[in-house]
Amino acid sequence: MIRNILFVCTGNTCRSPMAAALLRQLLKEGNGDASFLRISSAGLYASPGAPASPEAVEVLRNYGVDLSVHLARELERDELAAADLILTMTNAQKKQLIKLYPAVKDRVFVLREYVSERDAGDGFEFDLPDPFGQPVEVYRRCAAVLEQDLRKLIELLVLEEGSVGQEKGVKKMRIALGADHAGFPLKEEIAKYLQTKDYEFKDFGVFSTESVDYPDQAALVAKAVASGEFDQGIIICGTGIGVSITANKVKGVRAALCQDV
Repeated sequence: MIRNILFVCTGNTCRSPMAAALLRQLLKEGNGDASFLRISSAGLYASPGAPASPEAVEVLRNYGVDLSVHLARELERDELAAADLILTMTNAQKKQLIKLYPAVKDRVFVLREYVSERDAGDGFEFDLPDPFGQPVEVYRRCAAVLEQDLRKLIELLVLEEGSVGQEKGVKKMRIALGADHAGFPLKEEIAKYLQTKDYEFKDFGVFSTESVDYPDQAALVAKAVASGEFDQGIIICGTGIGVSITANKVKGVRAALCQDV
């Protein structure tokens, strides 16, 4: 299942941030719930902290998107490893990514390559030229191409998921929830939130602040995820360290410690 989409271009000031922002907006306009998707962008040779180009900001404003808050990010190995689908803007960028990080070769595609029909033909142009330094009209054409390709991408995601958060036939991730006595109050708040968002989840306890051994609850949640019954698990304890260690002992589970989320 695709849960994490990463767009990559050269400087992360034009094409890739435009693609990421437009995808979020198109999902929103279609009454879609993209909460199960992580959508991000980065640049192969970005200057960290550089703003989006003024022309990109101007053009995306017409799509209802505020790109003025964007700051360029350089591509990091960890986010590549976490991405289920990596979409570049050109074939050269794709080749460079595979050269630098061979492990991603089965997950990286040129955006237009990924969304195009298999019979597009050898002469079909997959590259989306860099508009940087060009007049605003070039950015408008770039955005129009991105919009067309991203709508196709949404169609592909719908086929894979059965839906992309549509009001009818919605399919959201199934979540296993658990905590020890120290994490009980926060678990209750998370359960309320999941209910308001209509997530399918199961509360594995505990159900009070009475003292318990955290490994028991962590193991229940981890095994439920490993079995495939649930897509994700949330386990809460006082520090998060103990439950992470316990969960990671279950084959097929990778627990990450999260704070301030």
